[in-house]
Amino acid sequence: MKKRLLTIPLIILSLAACSPHPGAGVWKAEGENTLGIRGMTLAYEGKAVFSSTRVKPALWHCFWNGASSHAANLDCTPSTDTESHERFVFTVGEDGVGELRQQGQVIGRFVRETGNPAIQ
Repeated sequence: MKKRLLTIPLIILSLAACSPHPGAGVWKAEGENTLGIRGMTLAYEGKAVFSSTRVKPALWHCFWNGASSHAANLDCTPSTDTESHERFVFTVGEDGVGELRQQGQVIGRFVRETGNPAIQ
């Protein structure tokens, strides 16, 4: 009986560790933003992609990791300069709205869409 009681908390802890990061998903821009990003995808396996139409028009390929329970660091390379690397931070607020920042400046706000966050 004691073994069963000890097993239950271990199962609960192991399930909690497997939950996806709240940033993972398909995101649509909420209005206009600095870089002209219409949407972005943060896939579960740590890849992200978005395209910008202003300032630096490009398709951005990124790798992301969880910086905290509600923030993700994105290390990105634009298609126009594959030697360049830029860092963004994507945070998801308690209201479920995401914010993309670069060097502390808000680039844009995003809302989650339905869909599989897969990147080919």
